[in-house]
Amino acid sequence: MGNQAETDRRSFFRGIAGAGMLGVAATPAQGQKIPRMKITSVEPILTGRDVFLKIETDAGIVGYGEATNNFIPYSSEGMLKDLIPYLIGEDPERIEYLWQASFRRRFYRGGPATGAAISAIDMALWDIKGKAYGAPVYQLLGGLARTKVRVYGHVDGKTAEEAARQAQQRAAKGITAIRFRAFHSYDAIDLHDHKLAVQQQIEYLAAIRKAVGDDVDLILECHGRYDPEWAIELARRAEPYRPFLIEDPIRHENPGALAQVRAQTRLPLAIGERYHSKWDFRETIVNGYVNYLRPDVCHCGGISEMKKIAALGEAFYMSLIPHNNAGPLGTAATLHAALAIPNVALMEAPFVNSTGSRPDVVSPYPKLEAGFALPLEGPGLGITFDEKLARSRPFRKPGLQPRLNAPDGSVRDF
Repeated sequence: MGNQAETDRRSFFRGIAGAGMLGVAATPAQGQKIPRMKITSVEPILTGRDVFLKIETDAGIVGYGEATNNFIPYSSEGMLKDLIPYLIGEDPERIEYLWQASFRRRFYRGGPATGAAISAIDMALWDIKGKAYGAPVYQLLGGLARTKVRVYGHVDGKTAEEAARQAQQRAAKGITAIRFRAFHSYDAIDLHDHKLAVQQQIEYLAAIRKAVGDDVDLILECHGRYDPEWAIELARRAEPYRPFLIEDPIRHENPGALAQVRAQTRLPLAIGERYHSKWDFRETIVNGYVNYLRPDVCHCGGISEMKKIAALGEAFYMSLIPHNNAGPLGTAATLHAALAIPNVALMEAPFVNSTGSRPDVVSPYPKLEAGFALPLEGPGLGITFDEKLARSRPFRKPGLQPRLNAPDGSVRDF
């Protein structure tokens, strides 16, 4: 491509993006073709505790994605580097093609590193496409299936009383759903005992329910810690306190074991944050093991894959409650998907727990209104990425998670 053609292409896309940001209709003149872009650079950026991705194009449009996985950050970075050759020189608008290429051109597929890497690529490509057309990503996904998304916050007290106080604080801010798990105090001493954990979960549940009343929905998080018989015992004892759902009642490796729990409780169940593609969700969905699906946009393959997981769930009358422990970038991608997907019930929003004002590499978080997140405006994901700040912050790999043992010294799950 000659220099003049290159200049024309950059000017064309910048004009569209600029018009879109101003709310002006941004369409090519009759007979004018939108020139194709090419990906020129793909770069992982590790900063703080996060793993981001920057994709540049020859049209001057840059997109950002997130591959943060606090348990395997270097694996996520390595997989991103492995996938770069499949992206350079390609048309960034071919999002589905590049998703398939990143997944299916690898002989060994699946798993958390692949899921995180493809998630970041997918987000960055949607960000580019939205900026090219001057539209928010949710508009490109089919428009608003809802005008706002209900969110839930967390409490993490070391005692039932502390957790109850935090729950009152969240409710006072207008949050109408709260997730909690107990056994933080046992984590501190590297202990997990099923009986003790069930007892503490019920203690916390009773205290929080008393503190916030019946109008706040409570999500009982189990973190995949229990064997099926103990998850059943927890559900039996939890029923009088009316939790909205029980999240990750058992480990994720064998979804069929959920059938035991499903058969023994009327309470809604949810799972999915440790699934990394539509194929990981398939068995759980078609067998009706849970009521709610919990894909994470930073882990499951991105916005594109979350849409497909949702569509499969929709056919079986299941709703999504997207898992999201990300900062503003992953939160933005989650929100755009949740706004456009018809069967979304709630969205995890850890940012509602914080009162800090520390500058973030990515901004902004969505605005909240009466417990709902409002759409982010602006083209693409609707966020800004401060590269100077990102590159000034050294990456700090998170420390080891608790090395949990049972009372007899055998390994237990974190």
